[in-house]
Amino acid sequence: MLKLLDYGKQNPFNDTIGRPRKLAWPVSVYRVTLPRESQDKDGLNAFEHVVLKLLDACGAMDASELALETCIPLDLVKGILLRLQDKEHIDEYNFVIKREGEENANEGDIAPVFATALMFRELATGKILPFLHWLSEGNPLLKKEGREKDYRTVCLNDIHFSSTPTERDVIQALRAMKKRMEAFGIEYQSPAIKQIKIFAEPGHYHLDCPIAIKKSDSEFRIADPFGCGFSLILEGAFEELLERDDNTAEWLLAWKQQLRTPYMEDQGAKLKELFETEANLRRYPKLIANLRPSGKAQFRNLANIYASIEWALFYSCCVRPFKNPVAILRLSEQSQHPVLLEQAAESIGLEKTLKDFRPIRAGKLLKFEEGEAELETVLAISILQAQGDALHPLRRIGSAHPDLISRLLKIHDKRGAKNHGMGGVDAPQSELSDDKFMRKIVHILIPEITFADTPVATQNLDARADALLDARASIQSEFGFKQFNRLGVDLQDRLILVERFWQGCNDGDDALGFVVDLYAATQARLHQALAGLLPPDINDGELVATAREKSLRCGFGDLPDSLRTVRPGMISEALQGRARTLGACVMAFLLMSDDESLCAVAASQPSFIADMGNIIALRGHGNEPRPLPKVDIEKLRRATYKCIGTLTEA
Repeated sequence: MLKLLDYGKQNPFNDTIGRPRKLAWPVSVYRVTLPRESQDKDGLNAFEHVVLKLLDACGAMDASELALETCIPLDLVKGILLRLQDKEHIDEYNFVIKREGEENANEGDIAPVFATALMFRELATGKILPFLHWLSEGNPLLKKEGREKDYRTVCLNDIHFSSTPTERDVIQALRAMKKRMEAFGIEYQSPAIKQIKIFAEPGHYHLDCPIAIKKSDSEFRIADPFGCGFSLILEGAFEELLERDDNTAEWLLAWKQQLRTPYMEDQGAKLKELFETEANLRRYPKLIANLRPSGKAQFRNLANIYASIEWALFYSCCVRPFKNPVAILRLSEQSQHPVLLEQAAESIGLEKTLKDFRPIRAGKLLKFEEGEAELETVLAISILQAQGDALHPLRRIGSAHPDLISRLLKIHDKRGAKNHGMGGVDAPQSELSDDKFMRKIVHILIPEITFADTPVATQNLDARADALLDARASIQSEFGFKQFNRLGVDLQDRLILVERFWQGCNDGDDALGFVVDLYAATQARLHQALAGLLPPDINDGELVATAREKSLRCGFGDLPDSLRTVRPGMISEALQGRARTLGACVMAFLLMSDDESLCAVAASQPSFIADMGNIIALRGHGNEPRPLPKVDIEKLRRATYKCIGTLTEA
């Protein structure tokens, strides 16, 4: 039988997957003596003390006189007087009530009241728990027995048996406990170190610590064994334990495996939207592909919203004459494009914002003619079309939304941050505010595209929780708890999103969202790897050639096309810590790392640079449907995980 401390049944959980389990957490319990506030203390706050002392020194005063004397607001003074009357410190006429023996008593003459308390050191990682148990006749240490089969006993480290707490440990534990009481206005003065006495011989017990898997994120939470919500201290200690104790890690993964329940991916069998007609699928295939939420998601993310606007503008351009606007941009000096576009935008009712326009390079115009949609290009062509067409739908949009351009740029910036590893995962659990704006813009540009007022399907929360549990357990098993914890929460969430797609995908599914998430996850990990490295002293014109030479010298082979074409200006920004693309990050990694580090990465993964180039090439601009065979999806997933693992280990 286990010897457990009894602090009642702790259950702060709600919405868990399965039932909570119990951890028996070994602790050393130390007896300490220290001064404690007297139970006879008056319990007055600072304002009440000031008013009471003034009345004691000057005699009875009314509220107005006290407010003038103390500079305390009159309403507050009235409240203080009422509290002092309730506590029987003054009478109804504001005279101080003297009690027997108070006349000769001074605070400095009151001897401190010493009490005995118990403090706890958990024995897995040696942390002091932020709790003191004050011993008294009415508050003894309660114990209970538990059957070993009902508990998972946390393994202890013998080294912590001999670690007697210090006086400062006592003060820190007491401060942490008192912080929970600050909301109730309780003041506390820390005792002097010399007033604390610690008995070196501890008792050894186990704490009853319930642990559960939350539905919201499929991560474990540990209840505070003393009844105060969750214990961040024990959760952190358990994470450390998972990294170094294989048995504990295997137990947690096995538990998650048992919680997995067969579920139907009814999220994939969504009802058709109004815009999903055969005619629309034939005329606007890439717009329809982006109007569908990514993977098994119920709601469009920022990438879907942004790409839908891009393709709506593209198709709107294509059904109208565009040769003349393209020629104007191609034949004009690029430096004049911002002024040209500003004047055209103003003429159709859009707010003029010169800083929002940039030159449209010839290569961008060529990509448009080849069937690619990039917002900068299609918006410029649309504005020039609308300038000469009184019936162009962009004029109606300008009338309803004169701030169209600035709103599109805000969506662009938010989408860019998320898709380049810097803005959290792009996986909303409810409809985004930008979605309604997008639907209105798309419908005006392409009237055949209509939307329902309400979502056509609702989330199956149980199926989502099961999928999330499977994905998290799979990623933790893939990387191991130590490496998984070193990735950081943001990168963990991205990889869980990737794994959720992989576990539910089929041959030929559109894998664009999956590729974008891999791209963002890899860029986020490269950001971490580049932190602290110093940029080399190389001219911009030599950056690509130098990176290519280092790639060949260190065993990666030649740079793929997707890396050789990265603009030197983008690489230069990445070297200064402002990388905007994965390609720039990879080139900066080659340039900033020494040969020894690069050779170590190449020895572990010779295809590292090629794999990065493949992700970049597959992602493209991030708005083209990307149907892939499941075998190719698996290869891409495996290669990316290896890249991230290689960077973490290096």
